[in-house]
Amino acid sequence: MTFNFLLDKVYSVPGTDDDGRGEGFMEQRNNSDLIISWLKKISPQFRSVFFGVLLFGLLAQGMGLFNKFSHHDDVAILFDMGTTISSGRWMLQVLTVLEGKFYGTVSTSLPLFNGVVSLLCLGAVGGLLVRLLRIENRIYCFLLGCVMAAFPMITALFAYMFTSHPYMIGLLMMTVSACLICGKNSWWMKLAGLLIGGAGVGIYQAYLPILVTAVLFYHIMETAEGGKSARDCFLSAAFHVLCILGVMLVYWAGNRFFLYKYQVELSSYQGIADMGQMTLQTLLGRIGRAYREFFLPTRQVFGDMYPGTLYALHAVMLGATLLLALRTVALAGKKDWKRGALLAVMFLLVPLGSNLIYVMVEEEVHALMTYGQIMQVVLFVWLCDRLELSSRQLTRGAAVCASLVLAVTSLMYARYDNQCYLKDALHQQEAISYYTTLITRIKSLPGFHPNMRVLYANTENAKDPTVYNIDELDFIRINPYWHNSMEYLHCPTWETFMKVWCGADFRDDWDPYLDSRPEVQAMPSYPADGSIKIIDGAVVVKF
Repeated sequence: MTFNFLLDKVYSVPGTDDDGRGEGFMEQRNNSDLIISWLKKISPQFRSVFFGVLLFGLLAQGMGLFNKFSHHDDVAILFDMGTTISSGRWMLQVLTVLEGKFYGTVSTSLPLFNGVVSLLCLGAVGGLLVRLLRIENRIYCFLLGCVMAAFPMITALFAYMFTSHPYMIGLLMMTVSACLICGKNSWWMKLAGLLIGGAGVGIYQAYLPILVTAVLFYHIMETAEGGKSARDCFLSAAFHVLCILGVMLVYWAGNRFFLYKYQVELSSYQGIADMGQMTLQTLLGRIGRAYREFFLPTRQVFGDMYPGTLYALHAVMLGATLLLALRTVALAGKKDWKRGALLAVMFLLVPLGSNLIYVMVEEEVHALMTYGQIMQVVLFVWLCDRLELSSRQLTRGAAVCASLVLAVTSLMYARYDNQCYLKDALHQQEAISYYTTLITRIKSLPGFHPNMRVLYANTENAKDPTVYNIDELDFIRINPYWHNSMEYLHCPTWETFMKVWCGADFRDDWDPYLDSRPEVQAMPSYPADGSIKIIDGAVVVKF
């Protein structure tokens, strides 16, 4: 009523008809009614999780949205989407081309624009998951959205803002694929699910666990809620396993096509070129690691998702999940022991599904690869939503406890995310100051000329005792925020940082024999006096 009254005031055109309304108003009025009608058709649960993502997207990721932090890969790839086909990310190449054609300009690392698009995609992911799993409690849905937006993987992703939005599009595609595969759709809709899923893997392979666990949770729900025999549940699950294999077949076919089209080879990074090629012993070792990281997550250098008290909160959530899972299996087993046994096997596969990245990757698992772990929270929310205790008071108390765990987890994640951004802001300002001073000293060198080459020696062992390290933030252990001050200053893209953020366009060059030259070895290390000299007509800076 109020909204329509405001529209009447805004769009009234005096003198057009008896009540002051013209055709333009009526068209706008009809459009607004259509939008309101469409929004009302969206389920309250979908809207709740979407609102939770947007609210905590602002609270947890606001510093990354409204400031431009740029280091590591983002410095060198301000105007690109990064490595595509050689990393097996052929659909990322397609999106790069499409974005360039749509905007008519190069891809750009834009924090607010790319970040908001990413959060909108994430909100849709959450909405589709609660719809797929038929989660009813709107408070749970809201809190799930909060945790999804505050999970540190999103903070790590926003450090690579140049590729954040296509990665979130990939995550959305994986979720849409799961919904199409599991839904009661025609065969061509399921085929569309395979194609969309294969393309999603072609954006970022680390999102495959989202698809696998979403399908697994759907079958846990179908088996637990009855209506089908154990045999039908097993056959349905087997069919969807084949569908997941079909997704991988689509990904493999697209990979082969684009490798041939662009005449490139897969990179050896993180074992990409050897995907699917491992011994049985290696496979079993990786599976064991996936289960170990589920029950006892280690404080990894690049991907610690449970810092500080969050480790204890994760243990509480995990313990509650195990108890509720046992209860679900017991209730199903009372009605049909076969269905109970099948359900038990499915629950046993949850650690493997959510931590599938540990099977896929042979080296360190970085923060960007860990979003499959958010599905552990999704399972916790689903189990709490399905909790049916004989005592209403116990049910209400359990709901309050579950909500508190989710709320505290999301708040603590949000605080941790802001600490990551604070560390990035301080390091970036420190780097700007550091390289501005270096540029000044180079230009102030007696005999310096703008056309001189500038050579850097001993860069791999760069040390500067005058650089202040922020010890209070050393506990942050997710990539790329894990660096200390000196590691940040001399990350692989430091020269590009000096050019882009400090405006130094020296004729820098590389000399493979520079470090071994006697006159360079005799020089002290920067910032000592004499660490910058002109040798054979070139400026040499020894770190």
